[in-house]
Amino acid sequence: MSIAEQAQQLHVLSEQVPVGGVQQLQSELESLQQQVVGILGDTSSARELHGQIGVLSQEVQQLTAGMEHLRLMISEKAIYHRRDDRRVDR
Repeated sequence: MSIAEQAQQLHVLSEQVPVGGVQQLQSELESLQQQVVGILGDTSSARELHGQIGVLSQEVQQLTAGMEHLRLMISEKAIYHRRDDRRVDR
């Protein structure tokens, strides 16, 4: 496989990192939190559930950041390979 092909495949791969799926999960957690308020109001059970949803939300935020970082790393490798391919062609 040529360097140019590697660069192209890395670019495609970077677009496949499932950042959107993780962001969707965050939206679903926020929806759950609103539903808990609607069902339980301001009770100790609701606060307990909110605490757990908050913990999960923070973990999802960290996962989102990690996915974005992975996507960026792959994109940077694609750019590096494109540059490397241009140097080889000279």
